[in-house]
Amino acid sequence: MSSNGKLDGFDRKILACVQENGGIGPSELSTMIHLSPAQCSRRLQRLKDEGYVEKIAGILARPRLNLNVSSYIIVKIKDHGADTETRFKQLVDALPEVTSCEYIAGDADYILRVVTRDLESYSEFISNKLMVGGDIVSIRSNIILKGMKQTTALPLDYC
Repeated sequence: MSSNGKLDGFDRKILACVQENGGIGPSELSTMIHLSPAQCSRRLQRLKDEGYVEKIAGILARPRLNLNVSSYIIVKIKDHGADTETRFKQLVDALPEVTSCEYIAGDADYILRVVTRDLESYSEFISNKLMVGGDIVSIRSNIILKGMKQTTALPLDYC
């Protein structure tokens, strides 16, 4: 890390490598960024400790897991009272089909990313899991027909 507290070039290279391959070891990292394995290990641990790396996870192949339908669901809730928002958050947290939920600005309140086995299970998810409790006023489904770009990598040019 540079003396002004910002990430230096080596830190950014480490973060870029970890984004590409979370299971990379210090020896491989050392070869890629031209620092010793010990320095790579120390820097990566510091980046984790300082919160730059929240979590290292594997990306699973949806088709191999028979998860063939992916969609975005735009949700409008009945009001923004604390109770309604708490219930909605608890509902979303309890649904493994929901892989992300974002609070959005505009004419709706939330956007959910959802994965299911097929259209039948998607329909069951909507009717029997998502639209329970009466807090949701409306939803708009957007089935993903073909993925164009999907990454978990963040741009590192801004740090």
